[in-house]
Amino acid sequence: MGNHSTMNEWNDIAVIAPVSDIDIATVPRLREQLDTLIAGGVRRVLVNCQNVAFIDSTGLAFLLSRARMLLAREGLLSLVNTSPQVTRFLQIARLLDILHVSAFEKPPIPVLAPNTPPLWSKTFVIREGVENLGSYRHRVAELLGTLPLSRDDCFDTALAVGEALSNAYDHACGGVGSSMTIAAYADRVVVDVRDCGCGFEIAPNEEPPESRERGRGIRLMRMLVDSVEVRRRTDAPGTRVRLILSLIHI
Repeated sequence: MGNHSTMNEWNDIAVIAPVSDIDIATVPRLREQLDTLIAGGVRRVLVNCQNVAFIDSTGLAFLLSRARMLLAREGLLSLVNTSPQVTRFLQIARLLDILHVSAFEKPPIPVLAPNTPPLWSKTFVIREGVENLGSYRHRVAELLGTLPLSRDDCFDTALAVGEALSNAYDHACGGVGSSMTIAAYADRVVVDVRDCGCGFEIAPNEEPPESRERGRGIRLMRMLVDSVEVRRRTDAPGTRVRLILSLIHI
């Protein structure tokens, strides 16, 4: 079954155990596996998330579509052994998909004074191949863990960065020429993800276009961090996604 999951099957019941995150890199193989099971008559699917630290918007869309497919066949898809962070994300995502809730109005982030140096910054040149996405997401979580942030804030920001990187992999030649910079200031964390694609931008109050499996990404980022800017780059062709998380919570 490849290296993305293990599986046990009994009559019309199957247990799938992904060996890593459920994201843009692993969904194609999981989709092939699950669709084969459903076509073969499986009606009860348990997804064992013991090894799943993150589920991105692509993974969410995949799980929801297959859950609905099984419901239409009087079946059921369940996620078991989810971590507290994944459970919390699924609760947020349920609002996005079932209630169509947009992010509540957040107070604007004050403009950073010109030439303010960060306390520290780190830049990554993104390796080609979407299979590398998970390692960057986990690296971001590790770096954020050194700051005065809650575990939930670290998880949410890492997930938002993963969404931005997913767009770079998806729309900019598999991530070729992309980079990511994380900068910590006294009052905020700023993450810039730059790609070399055709370039895209969207106004802060503009609703992003929907697509069957990827349209939730920008809306999800807006819910997870305090500020999201999606603009065409001025230094080169491509898009720059800037995510800002305030370190000051009133």
